[in-house]
Amino acid sequence: MKSLKIWQLFVIAALSGAFSGCLSGHRSMAVPDMIPLGAVSRAHWHTMETNGEASDFVIHRNEFVDNSSELSPYGRDHIMEIAARMPSTPFPVLVQRSDNNSDPELDAVRRNLVVRVLTDLGAADAERRTVVSQPYSNGINAVEAEQDYGRFRLSRSNGSGNGVGNGNNGGGSF
Repeated sequence: MKSLKIWQLFVIAALSGAFSGCLSGHRSMAVPDMIPLGAVSRAHWHTMETNGEASDFVIHRNEFVDNSSELSPYGRDHIMEIAARMPSTPFPVLVQRSDNNSDPELDAVRRNLVVRVLTDLGAADAERRTVVSQPYSNGINAVEAEQDYGRFRLSRSNGSGNGVGNGNNGGGSF
């Protein structure tokens, strides 16, 4: 009988300690009432930033002269920027393939050229990291670019009545 009372006292003491812990302000595993500012969207913005950095390592078709494997002046500048950033980033170097994969031989020659130039510029792992592929995004056409530029101009208006807009980005069409 005496052991039963000790057991009951033990249970009562344990329960009272658990309840008093909840009521006395100790940290619990419940969802907090307030989430720190930016905590929810931080991962989203970080992913967008990382994807943007990865797209810097895409060598597009327009960075080659016409339908050849010769780099244009912009392409040469771009490949030097890529080579400078390669040691500090994990991204692959993408050489955009021809339209509808119509010329795989040209794509292979372009890739080999990019590998050779990157290797000459000090990128030791260029062979392993350079691939022929579609870029991460399709880009935009001329009509979409014109509309984006118009929206950009409207968003930069100072509201001085100069005919460009008043800073209101809604409702208009181009």
